[in-house]
Amino acid sequence: MTTKTIELDLFQENIKHLSTNELGNFIAITSKNKIVISGTETPLELGVDILMAKIINEEKILIVLHRPTSIENALIIDYTGKPYVKFNIGTSINDIKINGKKIIVSYFDEGVLRGDKPDCDALAVFNLNGEHVFGFNSSNLQDQLIDCYCVANLGNGKIVFNGYGNFLLQELDVNNFNLVSYRIPPVCIGAQSVSTNAGNIIFHSTYKDKTSFFIWNLQSDEFYQMHSEFKNLHSTENGIFYQVNKKSFTIINPLEL
Repeated sequence: MTTKTIELDLFQENIKHLSTNELGNFIAITSKNKIVISGTETPLELGVDILMAKIINEEKILIVLHRPTSIENALIIDYTGKPYVKFNIGTSINDIKINGKKIIVSYFDEGVLRGDKPDCDALAVFNLNGEHVFGFNSSNLQDQLIDCYCVANLGNGKIVFNGYGNFLLQELDVNNFNLVSYRIPPVCIGAQSVSTNAGNIIFHSTYKDKTSFFIWNLQSDEFYQMHSEFKNLHSTENGIFYQVNKKSFTIINPLEL
């Protein structure tokens, strides 16, 4: 297992939210609602209360706003702050992943149980026009999720996710929305974070073990556990996880020696 800590140049601010890729390229929201992006010198200041942010590609950024009185609480902007699209992304967001030209959003149980779209779908897919093009619960009326615990990109336009309800690993092709289900090893049930690498599904923070990594190969069905001391990890691409601190973040690669 290898780790790398990246310090942000913050003075009288802390990190409120941060997402990164496996290379350490990041976008962060500070406690003063500034948008800090790796490789840029000047933070973006939109003058609004920002909850989350995600880099879509080299041209666009997704911003989730704190707007309790407005339905449209997401913006797609460019790196200068110019807006392209405004849409409703939901309010009880657990995680956001980008898969090509699709935005994948998972939701906590309070949003699912409240019954309002898109939260009630547990997992929703949007295109870059902000259109809600798929909802898991809407498409699977006999196989509902109450809470989508974790989601990861699998590659080739596919994602995997699971949560409370059916306790199955769902594989979704975000191009044609075909679904395949797998029965999860019992010890992995309840995992709060997941990433994938070369056919390996890597879970972290399960119901019974909050610190270990569990590596499960879908093709061979091989399975093993890797102990660690990390808690409350987020996932990014290619089997990488990260932990956010006040003014820094640490990238963890459990499969690298």
